[in-house]
Amino acid sequence: MKKAFVILMIFAILLTLTLSAGATASAEGMSPYDRAVAYTLLHARRDILSGGAAAAGATLSTLLAGYGYDVSTPQFSYYGETSTGSKVSYDYKHVLGYKDKGKGKCVLIGCYYGGYEPQDSYGVGTGASVALSVGTLLYIAEQLAPLSLDYDVAIAFWGGLEIGGDFNVSKCGIDLDRIALYIDLDCIAAGDNDYLYADDVPRAHGEYFRSVIEEFGAEILEPPVFKRQAALSFGENDPYSYTHLGLISVTRYFMGAEIPSLNFVGGAWTADCGLSRYASRGDIEGSSLDTIETIDGLNGGADKTAARLLTVANVILAGVQGEGLSDALTEAAGETSSASLDNDLAFYLVSMIGTAILIGVLIFLFVKQGKDRRERVWEVPHADDRDPFEEFGGRIEDDRSDEGDRSGSDDDVFRF
Repeated sequence: MKKAFVILMIFAILLTLTLSAGATASAEGMSPYDRAVAYTLLHARRDILSGGAAAAGATLSTLLAGYGYDVSTPQFSYYGETSTGSKVSYDYKHVLGYKDKGKGKCVLIGCYYGGYEPQDSYGVGTGASVALSVGTLLYIAEQLAPLSLDYDVAIAFWGGLEIGGDFNVSKCGIDLDRIALYIDLDCIAAGDNDYLYADDVPRAHGEYFRSVIEEFGAEILEPPVFKRQAALSFGENDPYSYTHLGLISVTRYFMGAEIPSLNFVGGAWTADCGLSRYASRGDIEGSSLDTIETIDGLNGGADKTAARLLTVANVILAGVQGEGLSDALTEAAGETSSASLDNDLAFYLVSMIGTAILIGVLIFLFVKQGKDRRERVWEVPHADDRDPFEEFGGRIEDDRSDEGDRSGSDDDVFRF
């Protein structure tokens, strides 16, 4: 047992040295898939807010520094309760790498790097669904580091995202005014298909990257035109009132901040919201199925998983370097986003409801006023308890008294 442990530790150290060699390492020698496998071996257990997640963050910091990025690790605290009800504070961090190329604006590419709470009694696997995105982003980061681009480059590994689902985009570690485009990798290759989601309304940056995909002939699908929108709250900072597969990552927060965003996402995306990775298995995150071996089996082999990761990486690399990106982002910045449309619709809906209520009250008052007027016009005189023929009754009695006085007269023509 000790011998196996020692061998594993030596292998892990070698992998770490290989990954962190930075500019001296051969980028072509380690594919996105190779890096993902190495990441799961080094940091198989990355439970939320755990020491394992912190160790993974430290490794990513070292790697980004080795690629030549300026690294920062914004720290955050999460306050919760233990099983006994006592208050406790947990710390987590984002890992950010920045390549300042003097452009002022940057392209930010990010993914989640931690693990998940166990969803079944068998544990959490090795968090491979996340590791595939991590390995791909490491590959992209190393490839972009030496390139001359129209934008600065920022790489982000997000931590602690599974705790309450909330994300404060204003504290992401980068000035939002400097972000020209945000690209998210959400469990790519860990699902039936890979998709490119840009927005719920057509926008220029989505069309630009779709053209890049077509040039590659890549099997990265478009989401269904109709997406049943499920109500799901992602915390107090959530800018949306609905969600679907393309909006279950931090993409929704950057889009809510009016930043053009893309989400490369793996899953079984159908018109009925599609919140699962594999149609035959459902969600695998946080379950014992969340391993490289299981995902490879579901994908039809390790080669297919590796090919999907490399395809997404190459599309992103080509898109970021493309001459048409700047124009596409400028155009997209002036277009209406689904986030602003969602807010506008909510405002208009509230306004319409308020207007409808006001109109209803006015109609009610108008009808009521008309009814009151009709009742006054047709009001029956002497509507109290008196006899309505009282006036005539008095005259009849008077006539009868006169008749008695004339009882002996022959002039009464009405006498018989």
